[in-house]
Amino acid sequence: AALLKTPPTPTREDVAGIETSWRYYRMDPKAFTQKGVLKVDFFEEFVRAGFDVLASDLDVTWVRDPRPWVTGQAAGMQLLAHADVLVSTDIANLALDTARSERWRYAEVNTGVLFLRNTNGTRALLAAWKRKMLDELTAGRLRKDSWGFNDQTYFNMIVRALGLQGVQSQGVWRQWLAERGLADGEVDASREGDRSVYRSRSALPLPSGGSAHITLTALPALEFSGGHIYFVQHEQLARATPPVALHTTYQFSDTPAYTWGKRQRLREAGLWRGDGDEYFDAARSGGFLRLVGPLVEPGSLEGVKVREGVAAVRIEGTKGYTDRLMNNVVDPTALPEDNPMRHLTFDVLQRAALRDALALARATGRTLLLPPLTCWCDRYWNALQRCRMAEAPREMRLPFACPMDHLFDVHLWEEQEVPVRAASFLYHPQANATLRGARVRLRVAGGAEAAEAAQAPLAPGDPIPPLPPPREERTVAAGTRLSDIRAALGAARGAPVLEVGAADLRRLCVDLGSPQANREFDHVMQALLGPAEMVRFNYRHMDSVWGFRPPAPIGERPDCSRASNAVQRLDEASKFVTHFYPFAIKPDTAFETRLQ
Repeated sequence: AALLKTPPTPTREDVAGIETSWRYYRMDPKAFTQKGVLKVDFFEEFVRAGFDVLASDLDVTWVRDPRPWVTGQAAGMQLLAHADVLVSTDIANLALDTARSERWRYAEVNTGVLFLRNTNGTRALLAAWKRKMLDELTAGRLRKDSWGFNDQTYFNMIVRALGLQGVQSQGVWRQWLAERGLADGEVDASREGDRSVYRSRSALPLPSGGSAHITLTALPALEFSGGHIYFVQHEQLARATPPVALHTTYQFSDTPAYTWGKRQRLREAGLWRGDGDEYFDAARSGGFLRLVGPLVEPGSLEGVKVREGVAAVRIEGTKGYTDRLMNNVVDPTALPEDNPMRHLTFDVLQRAALRDALALARATGRTLLLPPLTCWCDRYWNALQRCRMAEAPREMRLPFACPMDHLFDVHLWEEQEVPVRAASFLYHPQANATLRGARVRLRVAGGAEAAEAAQAPLAPGDPIPPLPPPREERTVAAGTRLSDIRAALGAARGAPVLEVGAADLRRLCVDLGSPQANREFDHVMQALLGPAEMVRFNYRHMDSVWGFRPPAPIGERPDCSRASNAVQRLDEASKFVTHFYPFAIKPDTAFETRLQ
């Protein structure tokens, strides 16, 4: 009923002069909603002028032409040609997004991709959307603690109040055809697999008088994809179906200064085109360092017994849970996949390998090509279920190839000016193809051959050919200090790409040549690899662990007499950051604080 009242016609002056003390507008619900009103006003201008409007957020990458979908020419999409409004969703489970499924109506629709057809239904929806935002602004209900309220919030409120019915429903079909000006039989409602559209039960008022019903549906989530489906579940790669539009949602590491996490994900996917030629120039980058083989060897922890909570920075929850993680000795490889301690424990080894690679890059003056990263547990702002985001499929594969921002604060890497490139760098369209063959392999005497991992395709259905063999090799003794590697390379020190096996790297001595150089490197590593923004992984309800645990410092004078193994690396890391267990929950009592 609230949607049907006709308030005074809004004007631009109602929201003019947006002011906020926040550099990040999203943190100010009033300013963000004011911008939303201006956005809808902008849409209305185009629709009044007779245009259809396809709008997207700035963090949406267009990969394919969307016109076959909005015109109904794509397979199974014939009804979309007759919808007033098409909108993307935040669905993270494709099983809920089948052609006739109505589950999207109970999920968050995402106005990051929005198609508005030049119809009365669209005009009525835009007017209701803008009225809702203006009502909230003039009523003064938007305060600083209203974070999360914005133009998309109010769009969802409008859509859920429409009482949508599938147009194929009995009693709706012929009425809907008449409203569309379509003859009976002109559109086939019975075709299996066709995506449905929905009509509002009631009509909304038009700005010019009268009213109109609205026909709306969600765009298919496989083709108009959110970040979790594409970057975490890798559904498009598995189904060899490139997205039409890719919205970099469900990601981390953005700041008011820049969208660091979004850019890094697009770089990893080979979709970022904002880097100049100098970014790909080996000479300007000091050459590149590439790591070969898995960062965590599959059998590196076989038969190892450690305290279950050894890799957590913080443990919280019931007394039974905190006691278990503090005292229980386990084989980490035997932990079930829904136990986040499996993730944190294996990640200790991953971070140590990455630390060593960054040290070698610094010692040789090179830019590190970040190796592919692995996550044994998902990351989310809210509670996880079985180490997966609650909205994701229960069968989502663990572990998975994960984006950098799942594990690290990407903006800190930028602030520290650490020279790195994404793992897909050599295959990026802007990268010189000769780099792939201009590789020199560094080997450590007595080491095993490192297996070349297959590079996942950057685009679904577009496999990447294997790299050619390195053009030459250089061998150094086990225990060689990293500070001596440049000299050991001899004439090959100027090679555009130097590569080393991850297992070989563990047999070198991580020493940059002086106490000061080691101290400076440790300082940077604790900022990059430590828990600058601690991440919470819940196990059961309030039982949770926090990560991530950084590798131990290399120290001013590293001991080069032995190479460290997985057990030593876990032990060194656990000693560096003191465990603390902030509280244990007891029935009907306040939190109890415990420190160790």
